[in-house]
Amino acid sequence: MRVCIIVRRLDKRAGGIAVYTSNLIRRLRCEGHTVELSPPEGRSYFLWQFFRIPLWLLRSKCDVYHAAGVIEGITLPLFKPKAEKRVTIHDLIPLKYRRRGLKGFFERFFIRLGLLSARRADVVYAVSHLTKLDLVRFAGIPEGKIRVLHQPIDERFFTEPKKLGKFREPGTFTVGYVSRMDYHKRHALLVELFKGWRNSRARLLLAGTGEEFERVKKLAEGDERIKLLGFVPDEELIEFYDSLDLYIHASKYEGWGLPIAEALARGKPVVVFEDAEIPREIRQCCEVVSPEELGSLLDDLDTKRLIKSGVISRRKLMRLLRGAEE
Repeated sequence: MRVCIIVRRLDKRAGGIAVYTSNLIRRLRCEGHTVELSPPEGRSYFLWQFFRIPLWLLRSKCDVYHAAGVIEGITLPLFKPKAEKRVTIHDLIPLKYRRRGLKGFFERFFIRLGLLSARRADVVYAVSHLTKLDLVRFAGIPEGKIRVLHQPIDERFFTEPKKLGKFREPGTFTVGYVSRMDYHKRHALLVELFKGWRNSRARLLLAGTGEEFERVKKLAEGDERIKLLGFVPDEELIEFYDSLDLYIHASKYEGWGLPIAEALARGKPVVVFEDAEIPREIRQCCEVVSPEELGSLLDDLDTKRLIKSGVISRRKLMRLLRGAEE
């Protein structure tokens, strides 16, 4: 079978959709399918979506067309009305947590266009039950058309031998968080909470860049325990997780939560906040606390409990991913 995949970018800075698409391509090729990729986005999403993609669709001849994200497949039903169409939807964050200004307006506009197109797809994949519920509620997509397909992670996160990561300082208790620094990821909240934890041996490692980077950097000034690492490439992520005693994911909302799954795969205990919308599949593998309780949790942790929690959570994740499709 020949599968055409519509994806904006596959470079290392493109985030979770790029990781998902790379894993999808690998899986399809292992199953013996031929994969053809759309042209990359380039400098302008508008030109890519409304000019380059239509031209590519008119020339392409595939058995199945699969849009890797909600705004990737906007023009697919118009130019391939009779072909088998599939779309993966990761989250609806801009509709649930509205960003102000022109950027937020265009985000919502294109996502709504993408959801209109998704209604005409043959199959809609949601990466979690939470995303599935959002698609029924926000987009009116029939529940029977939606299949939950948990986002896989690279096998190396399970198989590569554990070691002390290069980001760790000897003799410290190290907490970490990796994510793009967007408004709903709440890096500032985590920095404020960490600054209130008076433990001279503690370190907070923040990996990622984004629109909130300068604000978070300013908040962290004066506390030498907090390290902003900037962008950490995929090939160094295992080193990052292996540098940690504890992973804290402060995000307000996740469609799936790929960094959580990666940290769990490395045997790290993970903390999420109880006011966050995290898919139940992932949430059940984590310690859930209120932001106000984080300091008490950190004070009560000991090495044996951390090791036991990480091992148990890793087993839960492996059981979850073995049954990845609903």
